[in-house]
Amino acid sequence: MKQLSLFGLLVIGACSIQACTSPENHGVKGDSTAMDSSKSDSSKMSSKMSGTTPADPTNQSKVDGDEATFMKSAALGGMMEVDLGQIAQKSTNPDVKAFAAEMVKDHSKANAELKALAEKDKIILPTEFPAEDKAHMDMMKSMTGTAFDKHYIDMMVTDHDKTIALFKSAAASQTKEVSEFAKKMLPIITGHYEKAKAIQSKLK
Repeated sequence: MKQLSLFGLLVIGACSIQACTSPENHGVKGDSTAMDSSKSDSSKMSSKMSGTTPADPTNQSKVDGDEATFMKSAALGGMMEVDLGQIAQKSTNPDVKAFAAEMVKDHSKANAELKALAEKDKIILPTEFPAEDKAHMDMMKSMTGTAFDKHYIDMMVTDHDKTIALFKSAAASQTKEVSEFAKKMLPIITGHYEKAKAIQSKLK
């Protein structure tokens, strides 16, 4: 800290004689190490402060980064399953329509449980989709008939395959509540995957 203060005084003195008239003149050769140290400290402070305020409850999270990342990923996935399931109600294929209704029911329930878990652990979950995902969903709203059914079911097979891997990883979490939630959801998600695969084979 003494070295940093001395450096600050040197900079002030240099500026007073117009040695700091441009940003390029800030780097004095003899003080390059101190400058690097100062930049490093500033970067660390910026990293800690970016996107957070004293009122941000994520600073008080009881779970580590892996569990928080899982909850946020699961929340986005669950939201998408519900919204796409609602869009898919326009399908005239009874299998697709029934599957979509099941997605809305099961994932709405799971989303509510996840939200309660996140609030308990003071994790803020996303409430909006990334722009790319939203654009994709808007595009699907304009699709009709068999083209929509195939696109929707193919997406459900791919998404649930990835979701199973995500929840298997979370099932091994050191956080008991997160692990139990993932273990409870795995059979349901696996069931969705198997149903989607069966419908997919009929649509080919």
